[in-house]
Amino acid sequence: MKRRLGWYEWVAVVVAVVVAGAAIAQAIREHSWKPIWTVAWLPAVFVASLGARRTTGRCWPRARRRADP
Repeated sequence: MKRRLGWYEWVAVVVAVVVAGAAIAQAIREHSWKPIWTVAWLPAVFVASLGARRTTGRCWPRARRRADP
């Protein structure tokens, strides 16, 4: 089953693109890689957060009681 992105995930994608674009523009202005290295960890966090499986309900299954005879 394909997973669809929610609105908040699309907002995160847009923010990530804006931050990456700003870092690239700053690197070009400064003629330096430092702005790129400053935000280089963001894509890893972003991919990990979007790749995380959503869970609904309880973390552990509910314990079943045995019926007393």
